[in-house]
Amino acid sequence: MVSTRPCTATCVIDGMPVTLTFYPDSGILRIADPSGTCIKETRWHASWRSLLDEFRRFGERAAMQGPGVEAMVSRIVESSEDTSAQPALA
Repeated sequence: MVSTRPCTATCVIDGMPVTLTFYPDSGILRIADPSGTCIKETRWHASWRSLLDEFRRFGERAAMQGPGVEAMVSRIVESSEDTSAQPALA
């Protein structure tokens, strides 16, 4: 059974805290700035765990390259679109 309660996490990217709110029943992902203003709303077609793993991998790359919050949001949106484009196994 899929939970209707949102999954929430806060992480820091380039010194700016962002809040991730994921609704597993609908796949909606909201990324908000410290004031609570939504930076981006998209769909994530994978699990909450895979989303956290993606943020973790991005954080490791960012430590070396330093791309910033906008790059992170773009990367998550691209990953979400790539996941939804993959055919399902029968």
